[in-house]
Amino acid sequence: MSRNWHWFALGAAVIGCHTTESPYATASDSEVAVSVVGGSLANASGKTVGALDRDKPRVWERLWRGLNPVQEAYAAVWTCSGGTLAPPFAGPGKDPYTWTPVSCTISWLNGKSAGSEWNATFSLSYGAACDATHPWMENQVAGCALTRTTAAGGNTRTLTGPDGNSYAISHDTNGAGSGWDSSVSPAPENTGVSLTCGSAGCAKDKTLRIAGSHLTGSVHLADGKSATIWDHTVSTGADGLTVTGSGASRVVTGSVTVQHTLARYTATATLQNVAFADTACCFPTGGSIATHFSSGSNQGKTETLAFSGVCGEATLTDASGAVSSVTLQHCL
Repeated sequence: MSRNWHWFALGAAVIGCHTTESPYATASDSEVAVSVVGGSLANASGKTVGALDRDKPRVWERLWRGLNPVQEAYAAVWTCSGGTLAPPFAGPGKDPYTWTPVSCTISWLNGKSAGSEWNATFSLSYGAACDATHPWMENQVAGCALTRTTAAGGNTRTLTGPDGNSYAISHDTNGAGSGWDSSVSPAPENTGVSLTCGSAGCAKDKTLRIAGSHLTGSVHLADGKSATIWDHTVSTGADGLTVTGSGASRVVTGSVTVQHTLARYTATATLQNVAFADTACCFPTGGSIATHFSSGSNQGKTETLAFSGVCGEATLTDASGAVSSVTLQHCL
């Protein structure tokens, strides 16, 4: 794989992420953590995991400008599919269920098109305590547990721009052995992402546990060049993350461990009252994540990702103190 800096810089521009002293550091560890957390909550709440949010096009305008610009004056047509659960929900007796995430394309009248496409489905399994009438966890009863797993080899979401440049990220819940750091405890497992309702039911509080999610990604340019830009393993401790409230009142606290396999460092992302207050958005709209680096060139330093009230827009203060605007792109 070529690592010519000219085209690698182009690849970094394509995906709208951040670079540090390492050519592999194309996303902040705080972004990586929130990608899994946001996707897990969106799926469990009945939202469209990773769909192009047609109500908030600003999240995607920056991406598509990087993937080669399309004149904004052209009219566009959206086509989406997915967002379905099969078979129809009837409680844990019908486990496992198949969740098909939403894939979308946008076509302009000048003949250009772009899109977001998933290549596989997710498997959902409900615990014995769950009732048989509420497929979305926010309406479920005390002790109900939902486990989400990916297809063998992971599920890949590919963002393709109007001139053929693409950006693909895979989420594989078979994370055991995928991280570089053997000191992480508990070690990543293959048991998926789970959400468990508290004693007052999921409308009051719930626990989100990421057993071991392996995230990999690559940039593919229309001229045939490509680069691997993500290889992270994400996991929580045995206690997981605490989620309080439901609907527009969801707040997440706790810590996520992120192993950066390509650059060989480990970081702990602490969610500080991270609010998911926009029910039409799978990204946080309040609070912040402080990520502390326990190894690597930034050992002992901290980066902060602060979320705004606008879907997908945040501010990153990196380990050097540099501040930049970020458009979040993944709910995995």
